[in-house]
Amino acid sequence: MLPATLLTASRQRRVNHDSRSEAAYRIIKEKIVTLALPPASLLNEAELMAELGLGRTPVREALQRLALENLVIILPRRGTIVADLNMSDLQKIFEMRLELEVYTVRLAAERATPAQVAEMEALLANSDEIIRQGDYYQLMRLDHQAHQLLAQAAHNEFLAETLERLYTHGLRLWYISLHKVSRLSEAIAEHRDIIAAIKAGDGQRAAEIMRTHITDFQTQLTAAL
Repeated sequence: MLPATLLTASRQRRVNHDSRSEAAYRIIKEKIVTLALPPASLLNEAELMAELGLGRTPVREALQRLALENLVIILPRRGTIVADLNMSDLQKIFEMRLELEVYTVRLAAERATPAQVAEMEALLANSDEIIRQGDYYQLMRLDHQAHQLLAQAAHNEFLAETLERLYTHGLRLWYISLHKVSRLSEAIAEHRDIIAAIKAGDGQRAAEIMRTHITDFQTQLTAAL
């Protein structure tokens, strides 16, 4: 009898995406997140095909995946537009992230393997130099990777998938106001403290730091917008 769990189905969907569709999905998603494709802009399939060097099928499959993640809106017979952003969305995203990220680090404190802790520590090993250089784009990527590793350490794939989608929407908002947000270096320091708490098995401490991490960033980002 074939396995038929929700997790198996989720993994199988990812396996079924061919390499061309996956490449199109990742490139278009990156352009949306970094605002190279601005909110509310109309996407031209022919231009995307030419730019990516791919056929119509992988591009359309990529757009369908992005539509499921609410990053684009497909309008029958009218085309595809990049989903717009607004403050109401920001508030709802942070409401969910606040609770889920805090829960994630509690789980990570119980479930993280020594190898996962070591990987998180290694990720931030050179962060002081990046902070010194003032490379905010790289610091944002570090923050993103740190959150991904924390989610993996919680050993709950459904939680990790949900958090990744929420983080992606938050990233779009951060790119709008990146030049006004000044606490990325503090955010990296908070990640170090969270990792230390997880290494010590202190879920309460990790949760407290994560709550501050999310709340303070939301406050500054809201002010910047």
